Amino acid sequence: MRPRLSALLLAFPAPLFAQGQTQPPPSCMTHPESRTFDFWVGEWDVTTPQGQPAGTSSVQRLLEGCALYENWIGKGGVSGKSLNGYNTGLRMWQQFWIDQTGRVTEYRQSEWVGDTLRFTAHSTTPQGSMTQVMSFAKIDANTVRQWGAVSLDDGKTWTSPWDLYYHRKART
Repeated sequence: MRPRLSALLLAFPAPLFAQGQTQPPPSCMTHPESRTFDFWVGEWDVTTPQGQPAGTSSVQRLLEGCALYENWIGKGGVSGKSLNGYNTGLRMWQQFWIDQTGRVTEYRQSEWVGDTLRFTAHSTTPQGSMTQVMSFAKIDANTVRQWGAVSLDDGKTWTSPWDLYYHRKART
């Protein structure tokens, strides 16, 4: 037997603005922390440190600027998407990444180290536990460096599978 719609609606509380509040709650854009990663928003050509093409990236604001959405297209055949947001409850940025192979990385922790945003993800692989870090550093108004490292031994040793430079595309 299927529940009636009215019973389902009673089981879930209505949003605050539907409970008599005349204005919706303020956008997260009013919180300065939600704007700290805005330097990554834009259209990018991405290279290796040696200047070799690595791919392209489009980073857009969603949900009134409360989320950043990346559309990555790599030169090596890997494309992926990420959704980034400042979690006000945890007071940190988080990222959910997925690529076309189905590989998912959840960067649930982050911290600012100077002017660099560093994400951390912990996962389990067939070989054991894995820790990944990924950082974003604003070099100047038109350049962002994204660097990543992976450890399979609880941080004793690290390898760096990527070091990328995002160069803002000229507006046409």
